[in-house]
Amino acid sequence: MEPYRLRRWRLPSPHEGVRFFTCARPGRSKSKFSQIPDDLVHKWVRGLPGPETVLVSLLGRKPDETSEFAFYSFCGSFESPEERGRRVSFQVWLDRWHKERDIQVVEHPTRDYRAISPDTMAAIASDIVRLALEGRTLVLVDSGGETRSGAVCRYLRATECSTS
Repeated sequence: MEPYRLRRWRLPSPHEGVRFFTCARPGRSKSKFSQIPDDLVHKWVRGLPGPETVLVSLLGRKPDETSEFAFYSFCGSFESPEERGRRVSFQVWLDRWHKERDIQVVEHPTRDYRAISPDTMAAIASDIVRLALEGRTLVLVDSGGETRSGAVCRYLRATECSTS
């Protein structure tokens, strides 16, 4: 099932009408450790809510310092040139394959299994509020769709909705 762990949240006033979701990274429903083929990422993208979707990515590093983008044919903007190799960024990949969806990626790299730093949390919240004011559909993405994204939802005082 893609996107895995897709959940809708309600932001507090004055943003309660904003379409705000959390979910796991593409392909997480299939594997925690394996390479994820593009066809599964395409399925994940087609399942994202819209319109005017912004992916607020918390994907960063695993505890062993591996990039959480290492599973894909695309890379994160924070990766070193050596890690990236010839891979294009996630934004370029989306623009190439899903241009009609006009999906924007906003990256806030974090570390899996670690608390989000106060400065990073404030920056994430600021972007979410700014994008909410623009009327965008927001999808907050982390590796499993629960821990880091849940911390952001608590920080924002968002409440989970029973239906999406």
